[in-house]
Amino acid sequence: MEPSPARVALKWGLMTALVEILMTSIRYALGYYFSFAFPALTLVILLVGLILAMRELREQNGGYMTYTEGLSLGVQMFAIIGLLDTTYTMVYTAFIDPDVVVKTLAQTRDFMEGFNVPDEQLEKYDEQMDALADQQKKGVSGISFITGILGWIFWGFLLSLLVSAFMSRKKTNPFD
Repeated sequence: MEPSPARVALKWGLMTALVEILMTSIRYALGYYFSFAFPALTLVILLVGLILAMRELREQNGGYMTYTEGLSLGVQMFAIIGLLDTTYTMVYTAFIDPDVVVKTLAQTRDFMEGFNVPDEQLEKYDEQMDALADQQKKGVSGISFITGILGWIFWGFLLSLLVSAFMSRKKTNPFD
């Protein structure tokens, strides 16, 4: 059977997205809306998922994977992650906890105050965040949904560029 990058991307995209969604749910349940630890953990989850996916594709190809195959696999995988994670985020903010944006902004402001950010900058932040909160209250739009997915694909492309550079192996013998 011919190796299928799309099948590998679907498998690892689903698994990675489920782990990411579970971690996000735990984070929100614990009240951590703004934290430096969780984005780092998210990056680790994404890198592990991507590396495992590329390793599986390489094994299916007899130990070989071109740079382009790895890049393609990563972009497909992140498109799946983006679709699932963006859908989860939209459902969460619309139905489960509509105040998640306000809570995130409040924790961010507290963090800024802890670093003695000048009052003028805090006021400017408050104005910008009030506008964002007003926009959030209007509901989820198709544009924000598409933008969310495209953002995941963009970051997936960048991570895949890096990981593919290390994971790719070309055949040296053309007769293999």
